[in-house]
Amino acid sequence: MLTVQSRALSSLSRSIAPVTLLMLKRGLATYSYTGRKPINEATIIENSNLGEDTNISDTGFILKSNNKTTLYIDHICFPKESKWDIKQFISPLLYPSSAEAITKYVADLTSSYKNVEIIPIPRDGGAFATFELPAATTPQLYNKSIIYNLSEKIVKKHRFFLRIGIFPVKGIPWVEDMGRYASKTLKVKFEGDELSQESLYAMFRRYGKISDIVLPKPGDMERVALVTFWSNRSAICARHCLTGSDVGGTTIHIHYKKKVSDHWLPTFIRDHPRIAIPLLLAFAAATAVLIFDPVRSWFIKEKIKGELEINRYFWLQEMWRGWITTRNKVKGLLNYKQNEEAEWELWGEIDDLMEEREKKAKDLKIWLEENVNSMIVVQGPPGSGKRHLVNTMVLEDRENVLYFDCENVIKSRKDYQLIQSFAHEIGYFPVFSFVSSVSSFIDLVVKSLTGQNSGLTETKESQTQAMLTLSIGAIRDLSLRSYREMLSNNADFNMKEEDYLQQNPHCKPVIVIDRYQSSRKKNQSNAFIYQQLAEWAANLVQLNIAHVIFITDDVGSVQDLIRALPSAPIKRIVLSDASKTASSIYVKHALGEDFVNQNESYRAELEKYTDMLGGRMRDLQMFVRRIRSGDSPKEAFEGLTQQSIEQLSQVFLAGTQDYGFNVSQAWQIIKLLSEKEEVPYDDIFLLPMFKANTFKILQSMENVELVRLNRIDGVISSVLPGKPLYLRAFKEMMNDPEIYKAVQKECLLGMIEFETNRIRKFIEELNKFKEVPEPKLFKERLQYLSGKIEGGSKVITECEKEMMKLKEK
Repeated sequence: MLTVQSRALSSLSRSIAPVTLLMLKRGLATYSYTGRKPINEATIIENSNLGEDTNISDTGFILKSNNKTTLYIDHICFPKESKWDIKQFISPLLYPSSAEAITKYVADLTSSYKNVEIIPIPRDGGAFATFELPAATTPQLYNKSIIYNLSEKIVKKHRFFLRIGIFPVKGIPWVEDMGRYASKTLKVKFEGDELSQESLYAMFRRYGKISDIVLPKPGDMERVALVTFWSNRSAICARHCLTGSDVGGTTIHIHYKKKVSDHWLPTFIRDHPRIAIPLLLAFAAATAVLIFDPVRSWFIKEKIKGELEINRYFWLQEMWRGWITTRNKVKGLLNYKQNEEAEWELWGEIDDLMEEREKKAKDLKIWLEENVNSMIVVQGPPGSGKRHLVNTMVLEDRENVLYFDCENVIKSRKDYQLIQSFAHEIGYFPVFSFVSSVSSFIDLVVKSLTGQNSGLTETKESQTQAMLTLSIGAIRDLSLRSYREMLSNNADFNMKEEDYLQQNPHCKPVIVIDRYQSSRKKNQSNAFIYQQLAEWAANLVQLNIAHVIFITDDVGSVQDLIRALPSAPIKRIVLSDASKTASSIYVKHALGEDFVNQNESYRAELEKYTDMLGGRMRDLQMFVRRIRSGDSPKEAFEGLTQQSIEQLSQVFLAGTQDYGFNVSQAWQIIKLLSEKEEVPYDDIFLLPMFKANTFKILQSMENVELVRLNRIDGVISSVLPGKPLYLRAFKEMMNDPEIYKAVQKECLLGMIEFETNRIRKFIEELNKFKEVPEPKLFKERLQYLSGKIEGGSKVITECEKEMMKLKEK
């Protein structure tokens, strides 16, 4: 039958107008499928049902029924517009948005009706309510009466910021939970003939004002019209009430169109990444500076002022003091060693020692009050009490003091640990140490996208330098705080900032840089910190906004500080070892009852070896500990001496590290100091291996504490052992045949090599005179060279003879 009709249509197509032909085709299609049910949600559920439930929780659809009607109650609470919509976190504070709360609200509205089925939709802020139709009542009349009654109750249960609406459901609602959020634009898909703009407007207008309607274009693969409302709420109502409805044989399916940002900024970033990404990064950096830099500056000032320190509050101070006392008692029970402050409590009772320390402290206070525009260096061997002198005797009662411990920073093994430690020392907070790793990754991504570096990646050097630069501004603000108060309170006050700081040195903060060892630790990976601190301190002094005190036991560091601030002389305070009287009093004090209960011979022995040990505090501490552990004074002294010999032999005489001097030079100094306690500088200057650069070699030895240089007005006058114990260690090394034989052999080989190289240079110079026409003109030079060659040969011969004697021993 279908074939006959198609042939009839083809024969009539030439004479019938196109519109008539289209009507015939549609009629034929309707005629051909007469008797078949349309394929929609209801037929799928009915045909696939084999005894299963067909409720909404199982199918997601509210099926139509002849004896029921469904209404959609809108805007019970605020709908969610996205997964991270901020309203979903704020709206529950006003109105509950859970499914239970929505169900309870609708149940209160419909309490006068029986058998009401409520289906909440928390995501869209509404709910479906299905009512049973009374007999002999049409759905239109019943819906109108329900809407009128519920509207009256809604007015009585008014909710601020919400305008609840009620709409009859005309289709088959699809209650899906796929995480699709509402948008203002609806995609209307036609199952059947397409509807016109007028028809769509008539259907959708009752739910809200429409912004635009776009019909599918001819040739589109998907027949979808776009209906755009002015508000999301209207789109939600239209979607729930109209989806699945049938209009003249056409079933419409409605979905939300996915939100796509068409803002100019995302578009610009997408189209011009090489320009946009660097601009965004620069904007982010500028924003971070404007937000965090004032905060960091405030924390640096608080670190210097110390207003948040625990010792400013009585109760917290008492609690902390109780904790420290308990901790010290536990350490005493566990035989923990005393800290330096505890040891210095004993030093403080020795008048002979403290008289010298008080004089040094007085000089340091005078320098601070005189406003010396230079860096101050407190120098001395380890254990000489430098830190106690500065912190306790000079700055204990002073305000605005910043302590920077270099050792806490330099020992960091990882970059983020270095940044955190450095920031902690100057009070720089907040610090984001992980940013370096993240910025490296971002830099890699940006470079792959744009072909250029983002500039976000910062080295640890640049980060620490940025911290110091910011701290200069904070220190300046702190030093000028009183000046600005006077400037604002007194209209006649017109003094310049520099003049005010020069006349009021007490207003300037004091920066204490402790354990500064730039020369000794110059080969470490984080040694750049020392150079940055030196330059930072020089800037603070030159700007006249702070006093800077360096505490160091590294003599070579002073030269680095001089290079950092060449325009002003460095002020130095040098602490020496304690006197014999002070050392004896300290040992007796430290031993206590162990000393008092001994006989006279023991006391005399203790006095003897204490005098031989010298006044180095670290050595005295070790001496006391050995005696407490059961050694006699002689055994304790010999043990310390042997320990020093092993250190000297392994580090300086057998080590391969370049200290700035060789084994032969170190051994020659040890031989001289074993014979004399103090060797004049001129005697060393005449030694062949020291003539080239005497000062540099001796300074390298002083940096590693092998020797100590005695200076008068900054000029070296004599050389002493690095510490008093070394004097006895040098003599023992010379008297020990094994050590002497091994080291003397290395020294002789070094002398032979040294003289051989000298002779080679002399011979090369001598050979150049062969081409001179009149060599007699250079007779004196030739005689000098020949004498040097002869003298060097004699030295080599003597060294070889001595090596043979060492071999025979």
